[in-house]
Amino acid sequence: MKAKTIIYLLTIVGFGPMAIWCYHYIDYDLWYDEVYSLEEFVLKDFSTTLFYYPAPNNHIFYNFTTQLISRAFGYRDIFSLEAHTYIFRGFQLIISLLTAFLSVRILKRFFGSKSSFLLYAILFTTIPYMNFALQLRGYNMSALFIVILVYFSWSYISERKNFSIFMVLISSLLLLYTIPSNLYVLVAFGFLLFCSWLYYYRKRENISQQYFKVMVAVAIGAVLAFLLYLPILEDIMFNKYSNRDAFGFLYSFHVMGIAVFDFFSSRYFLLLLLLPGLYIFYRKSSMKERYYFVFLTALFVVPFVFSFLHQKAPFPRVFVPLAPIFSIILTLLIVKFIDILKVYQTRILQAIVSVYCIVVFLNEMDKNDTIISKNMVENNMEAQDLYRNFYLGSFYKQDSTMNYLAAVHNNYPVVKYNQRDQPSTDFYLRKHKIPFKEVDTISAISKELKDSGKVYILTSFKNRTLEALQKMDSMETKVLTPKYAFTNIIVVETKEE
Repeated sequence: MKAKTIIYLLTIVGFGPMAIWCYHYIDYDLWYDEVYSLEEFVLKDFSTTLFYYPAPNNHIFYNFTTQLISRAFGYRDIFSLEAHTYIFRGFQLIISLLTAFLSVRILKRFFGSKSSFLLYAILFTTIPYMNFALQLRGYNMSALFIVILVYFSWSYISERKNFSIFMVLISSLLLLYTIPSNLYVLVAFGFLLFCSWLYYYRKRENISQQYFKVMVAVAIGAVLAFLLYLPILEDIMFNKYSNRDAFGFLYSFHVMGIAVFDFFSSRYFLLLLLLPGLYIFYRKSSMKERYYFVFLTALFVVPFVFSFLHQKAPFPRVFVPLAPIFSIILTLLIVKFIDILKVYQTRILQAIVSVYCIVVFLNEMDKNDTIISKNMVENNMEAQDLYRNFYLGSFYKQDSTMNYLAAVHNNYPVVKYNQRDQPSTDFYLRKHKIPFKEVDTISAISKELKDSGKVYILTSFKNRTLEALQKMDSMETKVLTPKYAFTNIIVVETKEE
């Protein structure tokens, strides 16, 4: 079989995890932040999207582009948009594919990696990245802008094309305008450019001029984003989330440790290739390649350093956009080892790496699904972090649950009690035209039961709710949903004497 054919087939294999992920999630139910963002920022007028910032949910540039898509297709209410969720998640898929493609281009162009296509298998089996790859929020878009920033900065330095410097300015502007917390990455990128410029300037090398121009382009992009933020700057800087003090002096480095661990996504046998790859890279790489490698490594680490200096407590997901940078570094060292082998050995290892990553990925998907549902039902713990998120669990079936409830409740009262993800629950109740109330005490349920004789309770914490209900006399309870469900339906009715 020809070498190009093998590479083509292995590249297709690398896209396998994304295809599997799309099969599960391209039309998945909306969850809390998605519903809130769509209703409060996307399905409003442009001035609301651009100049209303009650909470960090408003990822402004992402919500602006989503609003453009919703207008282009004519889906300007939450119900029609939800019926075509796959279109909006499809937009996120395009962003993910562009991110992966440019990451591969970085490996090919600046490191000469022959097996650069392995990045598809590595990036698309990085669990934290995939968790946000189709999510209707701005983290995935932020990852794309970071990769664009790296690619076109290095392109300008090597070729000095005006288009590249323009892309640097635009990507730095949009990176910051998508999510304000991307400032950590943008400042880190500017700092690394400054260090590079200073090094070459002291050596009186002409290349220092290119670094200076790229640095100026990044600064201009940042200033333009700042100007766009001016009408809402106070809300951005002093909201209760961005202004939280760090949970301990070294909190940011704790988050970095979590990120590195999660980005590995249990693919630890890759270390068998990673470590010798690091040695070979050190021995055989050019000075330029070493510089690029150090730059990428620093770009991953320095944002956490600036977060540490800031002494605030950003959510770990703030650093999810760095996943492609981590994957580029990982892939680079692995392929440095693979590419020095004989042709048949190279092909075997390329296939092994791809298949191994996919097998681990599928196992982790299945394991995470089990852990998420068990923690929610048995331990009353709601998972939402880099690696596991309740809204990606197979038990998260808000639409079908409410559809079933609409068919059986027969106009008896429906109440929410100990129910998580209020925006999503409320939305799907409204979609299926189910009147409901929210109560926070068992006595309130008892009152509803006394008035109507039967009540349908929606709760995320089934066991806790059943225990509380057992304390009430003269009632019968029945759970209508499966053992593991995010929204449980418990029907309560008065005992017949």
